[in-house]
Amino acid sequence: MSVVTKEEIVQIQAKTMTDILRLQPGVEVASNGGIGQNASIFMRGTNSDHVLILIDGFRMNSSIKSGMNINKIPVNQVERIEIIRGSGAVMYGSDAVGGVINIITRTSPDNQSKSATIGAGSNKYKEGNFAANTQVGENGHLKMAAGFTQTEGYNVNPQPGKNDGDKHGFENSQFMLNYEHQISSYLSLFTGVRWFNSISEYNYYTNTISQSESESITYSTKASFHKDNLLSDLSLSYQDNQNLEYLENGSLDSEQKIDQLNAQWTNQYKLMESWFVNAGVDWTNEQVKADITNFSHQVIINEGESRMSTGVYLGTEYQLDKLTLEANTRFDKHDKYDEYVTWGIGTSYQINEIYRISSAYNTAFKAPSFYDLSTAPDLEPETSKNIDFGLSAEYALVSVNLSLYKNQVDNLIIYYNAKPKGYSANVDADIKGAELELLFDTGVVSHTLIAEYKDHEDTEGQQLARRAKQNYKWMGNISLGDLDLNLSYIYTGKRSDLPSAPGVETAYLDPYSLWSVAAAYWVTSDLAVRGRVENLLDEEYETAGGYKPAERSYYVSLDYQF
Repeated sequence: MSVVTKEEIVQIQAKTMTDILRLQPGVEVASNGGIGQNASIFMRGTNSDHVLILIDGFRMNSSIKSGMNINKIPVNQVERIEIIRGSGAVMYGSDAVGGVINIITRTSPDNQSKSATIGAGSNKYKEGNFAANTQVGENGHLKMAAGFTQTEGYNVNPQPGKNDGDKHGFENSQFMLNYEHQISSYLSLFTGVRWFNSISEYNYYTNTISQSESESITYSTKASFHKDNLLSDLSLSYQDNQNLEYLENGSLDSEQKIDQLNAQWTNQYKLMESWFVNAGVDWTNEQVKADITNFSHQVIINEGESRMSTGVYLGTEYQLDKLTLEANTRFDKHDKYDEYVTWGIGTSYQINEIYRISSAYNTAFKAPSFYDLSTAPDLEPETSKNIDFGLSAEYALVSVNLSLYKNQVDNLIIYYNAKPKGYSANVDADIKGAELELLFDTGVVSHTLIAEYKDHEDTEGQQLARRAKQNYKWMGNISLGDLDLNLSYIYTGKRSDLPSAPGVETAYLDPYSLWSVAAAYWVTSDLAVRGRVENLLDEEYETAGGYKPAERSYYVSLDYQF
């Protein structure tokens, strides 16, 4: 597991979630343009909808439509990000075939920080953010965050002679309010509301500018009980999500209105000092609140359609001196599909003060979404078997983390780019890879160096789309008194674009190198002037065929903490 802290997010001056995630081990990003445009996250070579996205532990993925646009989650609300690489389905259920990303917005009760930020940048970029953490009485803690982002954008999908001069802008407004109260020494209550509204412009299939308006509001509450050997959490979350698509003349083209209700009860009991038992149940219900249509205005999902799933899991962890053993199993029941049992075992051994080895075997599954089935009603659920080996070493001068993995995915859902009409099909895929992460210092510079290699193909011999075999990443951080510097580099190798049908030549995307630099100067202990240059060398590249990322871009901001 990797953890990205608030300090690291501020260091790179991230404007979007993809700015953060693309620098992490095992993660690749494909984006349909710049800020606010659709983006896909690939983890360890699996599909983009094989990554389960959680916010404060609550599921964000929809079973109605595969995947989600993570770029619309406001960075201002994020305190830290926990990333599990490899299958997490035993704990979290469907979708966690390649990994889990848990975005944490809650802060610790002793956090009393307050901050305000204003900024501007290329393509008429503007931002304003405010966040405050404060004590309420003796036992209460309140967090409030709000902000906006605007950019005029640029032509992300240029079609010479058809949409010359077009610009695809983005606007986002967001608000969050969290309150936590310590009722007694062993019982606490959390409640929160999170809202965002975003408007993004994109190319319609007729090369006219269309507008997508997304609005999401989430209410959540959690009761935590911790006494003696028992830790128990009871959580409830309700999400109301809608996405409206407008044509250039302002008329409504299509709408998606989906609500999601999640309930979770998690427990950990310490049988003895070195033996823990984990058990829990979670339940999710999604409902379509308006007919969903396709580009031909045909209804593909009817109003009132719903999908409900229930999962129960049981696990144990035992520590015997330097040896740790773990075993977990989970049962899932989907009302539209069969019952599923997933399981996993793992072990780690601390050889000495320097070396630690680990291994794990996990199974996972993902049920097809309603969107998948609307074009291919005979699709089967995807299943996987994942084996992982790890070596960690803590030397005096460098920390080393090495992972080797193999993930066999059966019934992988692939969308083939064919004429006159694309289609989805089940195939099998074999994914093998290695990740190496080095952490070390040279003088005043702190380095993070990541090297990745993946071998991934489906049964048709196709390289899985928009995933490279080779990725290299480097970050360097320097603190020189009142000046903080961050320099980052990403190399992504050659990879296929959308997979072509068997017998049709596949289009490939060229490799690229991307440099970015960020600097902060502390005028006082409370006021910082920040600057960032994205795509420092003005590289021309694509992460999705036909979609142009931003040219060299500049951003400046003032950050006041009080």
